[in-house]
Amino acid sequence: MQKNTNIQVASGWDVYKRLLSYVRGHWPMFILAFSGFVLYAGSQTAAAKWLEHFIDAVEKGNLDHRIWLALAIIAIFFVRGIGTLLGNYGFSYVARAVVSRLRCQMFDHLLVLPCAFYQQHTSAELLSRLTYNVEQVTGAATDALKTAVREGLTVVGLFGYMLFLNWKLTMLFVVVAPLVGGVVALASKRLRRLSHGIQNSVGDISSAASEAIKGYQVVRIFGGAEAERTRFNRVSERNRRQFMKMVVTQSITTPVVQMLVAAVVALLTYIAMSPALVASMTTGQFIAFISAASLMAKPIRQLTEINSTIQKGIAAAESFFTLFDELPESNTGSEELVTANGRVEFKSVSFTYPRVMNPL
Repeated sequence: MQKNTNIQVASGWDVYKRLLSYVRGHWPMFILAFSGFVLYAGSQTAAAKWLEHFIDAVEKGNLDHRIWLALAIIAIFFVRGIGTLLGNYGFSYVARAVVSRLRCQMFDHLLVLPCAFYQQHTSAELLSRLTYNVEQVTGAATDALKTAVREGLTVVGLFGYMLFLNWKLTMLFVVVAPLVGGVVALASKRLRRLSHGIQNSVGDISSAASEAIKGYQVVRIFGGAEAERTRFNRVSERNRRQFMKMVVTQSITTPVVQMLVAAVVALLTYIAMSPALVASMTTGQFIAFISAASLMAKPIRQLTEINSTIQKGIAAAESFFTLFDELPESNTGSEELVTANGRVEFKSVSFTYPRVMNPL
């Protein structure tokens, strides 16, 4: 019982660290994917640098540079394509490996759990965990990491390039960072709570459908079709409401973050167009700086959107690890029956129902 309590009060970061432990056995592929997204992020920064050279070449009349500028475009997109391929393949490989490992581990553990556990949980509920919950867990362990690495490296690259061009203007982005963090933190608590509700409702739907289908003869004989229909509609409606609450939370969080970033870009544009700053930067540098600032809006938005994936995965992992922490059936038998001679005798055999029902 104590283990279950510990899982319930464990912080989201503790649960997520335990979840990430399933990725450790795939470091070579993870490093390959990381390297791919380094190339992807580098191509984003190179595109902003290319824009600087292109505008300066046009302004200065260096039209003989056009062949190198044209080849640079091809090289940038080629590197971006290679990086995307390596990154997506690597993380997808790790994701499916984690799915397989989690499902096999759960199935192995289910085979040794005591009868009391199965009396407290329906088969439909356990199947829901084996299918739906494990996908949510995998999304947090791999899909969220993929977006975090890809877009995080892109933000770092663009931010570094902006610091190189004009560090004073770039520091305005640091001002908005705590505000973005506050919005994400508030949304995280609600998203995690809603994720628990969604997972419970999915289990209720599976349980209601499974019982009605398995016992269809009893349902028809006793005229229970209407009652089962009402029950299924009720749990389905609860699932719909939980999903819509999550959609509303996500739909509010993302625009708020985008508006904060847009406000910083607008302020940058206003300040950067002051005569003193314009005089200290070339036209290419000025436009490249504004372009890099604008390019940061998309990765920042995607970084905030992965918060919902992580919270759904953490909520699923809590129920998953609670099941893993259930103690297996104890075997105190001293001898194994090999052959029988027609007589069976029981000695010191006992059975009791658990006093406290502790559903997950």
